[in-house]
Amino acid sequence: MSQMNNLTPRLKFVTHSQPLKLKKRKTSKRASQIKRLLQLQIDQLVSQAQVQWARVVCDDPSSPHHRLVAHACHPPFQLSRTDLSTIRAEEWLTDVSPHLELTPIAGLETGFYYCPLVQGQKQQYLLLVIEGAPSPRLRQWIQRTTDILKESLETHQQITQQSRKIERLEEVVQRVGHQLRHPLSLINLYANNLGLMLPQGPEQEQAKVINQTAQTLNQMLTEMMQCAKHEQLQLISQDLRSLMQDTLADFQGWLQEKGIRVRLPAQTFQLTLDPLQIKQAFNNLISNAIHFSPENSELSIQWEMAQGSVQLSITDEGPGLPQEDIESLCKPFFTRRDGGTGLGLAIVQKVVRAHGGKLQAQNVAGRGAQFSMSLPQPSTNLSEDIAC
Repeated sequence: MSQMNNLTPRLKFVTHSQPLKLKKRKTSKRASQIKRLLQLQIDQLVSQAQVQWARVVCDDPSSPHHRLVAHACHPPFQLSRTDLSTIRAEEWLTDVSPHLELTPIAGLETGFYYCPLVQGQKQQYLLLVIEGAPSPRLRQWIQRTTDILKESLETHQQITQQSRKIERLEEVVQRVGHQLRHPLSLINLYANNLGLMLPQGPEQEQAKVINQTAQTLNQMLTEMMQCAKHEQLQLISQDLRSLMQDTLADFQGWLQEKGIRVRLPAQTFQLTLDPLQIKQAFNNLISNAIHFSPENSELSIQWEMAQGSVQLSITDEGPGLPQEDIESLCKPFFTRRDGGTGLGLAIVQKVVRAHGGKLQAQNVAGRGAQFSMSLPQPSTNLSEDIAC
């Protein structure tokens, strides 16, 4: 076994001779987190005077080898090659008790103890080398450690299973979306041609309805695919004010039509973000704000730096948000907007979370609805994409 540098005067940590090579995905991040927890727990066990060596083994479907292993030991303790080979072969697992209790292992040297982590599953376990008979205090410590490990492993496996279901759903949405795009485009094209060919009357109006319906379905399909799309952030340095101005330029016609004034801060920030995704988030928020804003009103956009994050808010002078709707705003397909798909805010939340931030909604006294987002900068760890 290879040995790492001592982290304390008393302990020496040992790693597997062939470390797991996890994929750079959400699953690898979760596997790293659970492995750090395993290591922390057995490090604490080895800090007990009687415990000379510890090994924890658990199933992990998110790991390429489907198992996670962590070790710790007291220097200068070292396993013999024979014992190490026997431990790795795990043939001794057939002779241990299925109950969640500390049990001596037959066939190995005196002092080897085994404790299952999951009822009825021998392959997930804690293995210890203990000097002398385990004291009552040590047994209590071991029991507490196994309880923590058991609860953490169950939570980790539930999250992994849920994430895999979400990934499968994302794949289905993308596949179905691509299959539906072509027939929807044909319906839209033929309905538009019919509308041009038919004389004015009921038939032409029906063709227009078909055309508009196809366009609405296509927009909904686009937003569903975007919401379910899993893509890595393309982070670059971007001027915040320029990005917001580019977004507002797409709405100039609508803003002028309703006579809406836009107020922007004079200051700006150079941020590290994915400009395409953040612009999409801005686009969805501004579109909602304009839709609910009365004519000749003001749209206020503000931002400031606070605690390593840019806090950005968009406030309109519309009717505000019904209190009972605030908790449901970002749920897919929930909308109060005529002709809305109910996916716009879900996409905004996904983008903001992917950047490690939060999206909040509230009413502002004397104004209307306000949507606020935080955009942490590189000093804050960026999260990975989260599906809607």
